[in-house]
Amino acid sequence: MKTLSYSGRDLLLPLAGDTLIAFQEAGLTGMVFEDTESVRSLIQFEDELQITDVDGSRTLRGTKPGAGFWRADLERLDYLLGYRLTSAVARHDGCLTLEFETGVRLEVQSTTGYEAWHFQYPLLQTSTKQHPISVYGDHGKRIISS
Repeated sequence: MKTLSYSGRDLLLPLAGDTLIAFQEAGLTGMVFEDTESVRSLIQFEDELQITDVDGSRTLRGTKPGAGFWRADLERLDYLLGYRLTSAVARHDGCLTLEFETGVRLEVQSTTGYEAWHFQYPLLQTSTKQHPISVYGDHGKRIISS
């Protein structure tokens, strides 16, 4: 059973060891993760995504419907499909940091003064007895709804 835990003031999302299996491209841009019991979770992005990898650091801007990360003319993160997360940290200031086993780090924080990301476990269509967990990263704070 997945639960939330803390490291100081930061919240550890229960995603360590889960695999990125798909991208949500309709509506808000998102990443779908699956655990070893085939239970899925989703992180949706509503703001800029900072990517740090061996090629340095760069920013993907905007994820609103119609202007998302996954348009054909924009960079895609398909190279992360099939890789596991080593950590998912919702910082006390509302920033989300995802680290993959490849060493790639993704960060998203509010640049607009509104919610920047949403975490949902399990996905609504997933059959599980797990109590739902929802966490949101807002401008300067984190919102937990579980």
